[in-house]
Amino acid sequence: MSASSRTQEERSRDMRALLIEATLDCLQAQGFHGASLSVILARAGVSRGAWAHHFSSKQDLIAAAAEAMMAEAAVVARAVTATLDGQEDRFTALIEEVWQRFYRGRHRDVLFELVVACRTDRELARRLRPVFIALIESFRGAWGSATPDATGGGDLLTLTLFVLRGMSMQEMLAESADGQAALRRLWTGITRDFLQSRHDRLPGQPGKVSLLGDVA
Repeated sequence: MSASSRTQEERSRDMRALLIEATLDCLQAQGFHGASLSVILARAGVSRGAWAHHFSSKQDLIAAAAEAMMAEAAVVARAVTATLDGQEDRFTALIEEVWQRFYRGRHRDVLFELVVACRTDRELARRLRPVFIALIESFRGAWGSATPDATGGGDLLTLTLFVLRGMSMQEMLAESADGQAALRRLWTGITRDFLQSRHDRLPGQPGKVSLLGDVA
């Protein structure tokens, strides 16, 4: 498709995507306060005038970038479930997938920048709070089917996300390549025992596949 045949809607969508990608890159590289609008626009190669047609403020752009990142994470979360098929220890496999995909690299770095910024920026917090909540709910929805709510698996998955978030923060502070591996193994052992004990006390649920890798 030639540039002249592209619709205004397509050009606008592509421009927004370009600005959002540049914003996420700058948040990771320069941090929230270092990612000024001029820095973001320079990375995107977009003029201030062109940017103003798509966003009303830097805060609006940051919020849109966060929403896009969380939406992508929700899609990936659903895809992760498929990777667990055939795994003998599904819960351990899930935790490692979550760790590698969401608590390392750009997703982790941007997440922490935004969380810290929300502490003092009330308007940003107002915009992003429902986004963060929706992300957790999407994770529960994606993985909850593998662990019936009756076992307490849904809440345990949410708690696991919070635990991994704390581990990733500590890893950044310690500048360790993967210093939390032993703690993740400890946590998976604790949670696996918890799920198994709850599972053993419940009546059989034919057809329900648990994260433990067995069929109830």
